[in-house]
Amino acid sequence: MPYFEARQQRLFYEDHGNKDKPALLLLNGITMSTTAWGLLLPFLTPHFRVLQLDFCGQGLSAKPVAEHYCLSDQADDVATLLDQLQIGQVNVAGLSYGGMVAQHFARQHPTRLSRLILAATLAWSDPVNELIARNWANSDEAGGFELRFNTGLPWLFSSHFLSTQQAMLPRLREIAASVDWPATQRLSRGVLEHDARPWLNSLNCETLIIVGRVDRLTPYYQSALLAQNIPHARLLQLDDCGHALHLEAPQALAHAITHFAG
Repeated sequence: MPYFEARQQRLFYEDHGNKDKPALLLLNGITMSTTAWGLLLPFLTPHFRVLQLDFCGQGLSAKPVAEHYCLSDQADDVATLLDQLQIGQVNVAGLSYGGMVAQHFARQHPTRLSRLILAATLAWSDPVNELIARNWANSDEAGGFELRFNTGLPWLFSSHFLSTQQAMLPRLREIAASVDWPATQRLSRGVLEHDARPWLNSLNCETLIIVGRVDRLTPYYQSALLAQNIPHARLLQLDDCGHALHLEAPQALAHAITHFAG
């Protein structure tokens, strides 16, 4: 399995598709790993060289003990991966947590970016987001994984998904149970420091903002704020979708990425 080293940590990545095609890097949500993008890959690999990365604290990557994992450090790790693979520029699609890292990457490494896709993400960690994070932590303390999982479902998924995809829930529960919760908490504490509002207008890259119309976790007003402040941004809403776009609408999400960056 492929690994690279960044900041003295061993990080996992995947590399799919034709190396002669444009590079597309997919950046994970907070509890995701590279495997979570599986439903999108068949739609993306015909058009892109698709790269995936487990951030520090995720999946098969290192999970060092720390107070928190800094978003700007994660963005620098993305640049380190590109250096190792000798890729000059890349299209970046970040979902949720990955969208926040992508904003920092666009700020810190603007010459490495072709096009930017920010999906179901935050411009800043506002009081609502801080309270959600606190409630999730309290749920884990009070009832462990089961309560935390059940508390999270309405934040992550739309009513349509929960009413039509019940058969998926046991598998989603199994995947969620395997997540390293202490490392996830370190990732979450890094999110609480996120506020891109002072510098969004400095991002000089064609940008697509995608949000589910019924996303409760990273709601429309956050995407609208991104679209209003990033100079070359457009906003796309996906109907009947909640937060977990990679599971609720993988084909629509892949189509939007391909149409914009392909």
